[in-house]
Amino acid sequence: MRRRIAAVIVITFLAVTVFGLTSPELTRTSAEQTWKRVDFISGIVTAAELNVRKGPSTKYAIVGTLKQNKWVNVLAEIDGWYVIFDPATGLVGCVSGRYLQPPNKIDQPKATPAPPKPTTAPQPTKAPTPSTSLSKDEQKILDLINAERAKAGLPALKADPDLMNIARLKAKDMVENNYFSHQSPNYGSPFDMMRAHGISFRTAGENIAGNSTEEGAVKAWMNSEGHRKNILNGNFNLTGIGVYQSPKYGKIFVQMFIGR
Repeated sequence: MRRRIAAVIVITFLAVTVFGLTSPELTRTSAEQTWKRVDFISGIVTAAELNVRKGPSTKYAIVGTLKQNKWVNVLAEIDGWYVIFDPATGLVGCVSGRYLQPPNKIDQPKATPAPPKPTTAPQPTKAPTPSTSLSKDEQKILDLINAERAKAGLPALKADPDLMNIARLKAKDMVENNYFSHQSPNYGSPFDMMRAHGISFRTAGENIAGNSTEEGAVKAWMNSEGHRKNILNGNFNLTGIGVYQSPKYGKIFVQMFIGR
């Protein structure tokens, strides 16, 4: 228990120092009030648009906004406010707990049922056995991503077998259930998938793409601010990559990132 509390304190400290949540107001509040540990690692926005502020009150300046149904990491709580981190954009700040709920308190969207097969009943998708070997497509993505990190002076990401397993499962799920979203109708958010499979992390993120080539997918990610931030995030050191053939896009690409 003490280790978990310490981890939350470290995460909160890193969020403040690394992502720029430093202001006289926040410093004073941190000295006078105590951030509490939360028992969930991700939350979903319930308001149409939720302001993210520098501190746990409406008196603090707005540093960004989150749209309804957006999933974010939840780091700590104070007086009904949460400090959150959005892995897609790098945004860190405080939001009112009235408009951010744990996944288990939200009605999850149901998957569109697939047409029944004439001879056999549909079977639930099972996670493939973790593998240390990468396919040609997965290795290509990893090489391209690490080349971009090398240009920025960052160390290469290493493929984690368990995270590879989750990324492959997510890519397969996106194709079979015909959706394109970080939120899976079957598995929830990427953070929920990681937690369900026992993957621990200090920080995490996910990039997805639909493209006919690996080069096209990575180019699209690098041309998108949020995706590029994930690729060039120095706090990430492990990755999982899934590539699945898609009749709509050619291929679906999923890359998950974690930092330990």
